[in-house]
Amino acid sequence: MINPTIIGPVLKPVSLCCLAALGGSSLATTFYVSPQGTDTNTGSSSTPWRTIQHACKASKSGDTVLVKSGTYNELVTILHSMTLQSAPGAKPIVDGTWLTVPANDAAMVLINGINSVIVQGFEIRNFKTTNSQAIPTGILIEGKADQVVIRGNYVHNIENNGSDAANINAFGIVAYGNSAKGAITHLLIDKNEVSDTKTGNSETVVVNGNVNGFQITNNVVHDTNNIGIDCIGFEGTSPIKGQDQARNGLVAQNTVYNVTSLHNPSYGGSQSADGIYVDGGTAIVIERNIIHHVDLGMEVTSEHLGKVASAVTVRNNQFYACNVVGLSIGGYDAKRGGTLNCTFVNNTFYQDDTTNSGSGEFMVQFHTKGNVFKNNILSASAQGVLISTATGAGVPGVASDYNLFFTSAPASWTWGAPTYSTLATFSKASKGDTHSKFLDPHFVDLIAHDFHLASGSPARKAGTNLGALIVGTLDLAGVSRLAGNTIDLGCFESTVTGP
Repeated sequence: MINPTIIGPVLKPVSLCCLAALGGSSLATTFYVSPQGTDTNTGSSSTPWRTIQHACKASKSGDTVLVKSGTYNELVTILHSMTLQSAPGAKPIVDGTWLTVPANDAAMVLINGINSVIVQGFEIRNFKTTNSQAIPTGILIEGKADQVVIRGNYVHNIENNGSDAANINAFGIVAYGNSAKGAITHLLIDKNEVSDTKTGNSETVVVNGNVNGFQITNNVVHDTNNIGIDCIGFEGTSPIKGQDQARNGLVAQNTVYNVTSLHNPSYGGSQSADGIYVDGGTAIVIERNIIHHVDLGMEVTSEHLGKVASAVTVRNNQFYACNVVGLSIGGYDAKRGGTLNCTFVNNTFYQDDTTNSGSGEFMVQFHTKGNVFKNNILSASAQGVLISTATGAGVPGVASDYNLFFTSAPASWTWGAPTYSTLATFSKASKGDTHSKFLDPHFVDLIAHDFHLASGSPARKAGTNLGALIVGTLDLAGVSRLAGNTIDLGCFESTVTGP
């Protein structure tokens, strides 16, 4: 059996270093699967089974199934607590080529209402359909489930190529908390690569509904035509009142790039895909991620009127070369939800809005209240837009201060309706950013996208110490975030011996 202390009872985000190693029961058996085997064998290393699904049926709760190198053209449903992973040194492939995507639970690997499961070390690929009503998925966790680990897998080319653009959907890795019995808890999605997906209206890596206690960490998500990582609430996924919201989560140390909906038929040519999106989630820490060449670097809000993303902390992240904006908060129009009591600290934004949409580095839209934006570095492109406000959204509900702004072009801040061209006039109008500065941050190497602070940078020791619970304990590079009582601006902390 899996050690029940793997992540602990997550009622708030936990540190990555607190993850325990997975243990097994002394009574558990290890079985093997190989393309050279047969399902009438015993499942030993020398006489392995042929199919992964047979191994899932023939094994018992707590057993381990090791899969040897080869291609397995099958769908896999986990039936009980178990470890399903690649054999040492092996590279097994679960391939959907020639398989028909079924109408329901259409996943290459399905975990429905099963506790204590590990799926590790597989390449999962080529699950495609032209049926707009089917939903191809790489890995699906649903129902009430506890202690599920999805680690070290390569999921790619999961595609819905249907013609009904309004209804096509697909997922790379998805957790659906949709059971009337309770939540998905202690979920770990770690060290996976997910790429080359065509998800239509849906997302690449997502937790949706009654998911209470999750970690999405150390993943690489890229080359997809919709959202990279998403934490969703208020979609009607959970039948339990008050629990239809992904919550108590950690999204950390992921790299997300090449995410755009430009050629996604569901978006009609618009560039609206987020690198990381919190759509109605709550109590989530998003830290130490690198996001670049996506449409919207990060968006924190809710798409449902009267609902909000709340108590989200976004810290020590790096954004650059995003197509439309680095960070957006608030609903995208007056009929959407908003952003409440969220904190955005010690992030670095560099030359986002490459399409010159006017959104700039940080965009504030509709229904924002009680949010904090401090200790950030915003270095705008030749467009010069540092902060923008959606037309008609009113005065932003954001306390902004101790930031460093810079552009070599004429600068622009919009706060409510008016636009300001100097930090002084912007600060006076917004009644904020009184400790902020407009200076070149002097990054170490812009060509290499190294946003460490060079010696003499005005961002060094220029921040306000909000405490480790808010700013975190480590910067993007793993350096201690607080040096005594001082803190640098942006995602990197300078050291005596290093950058």
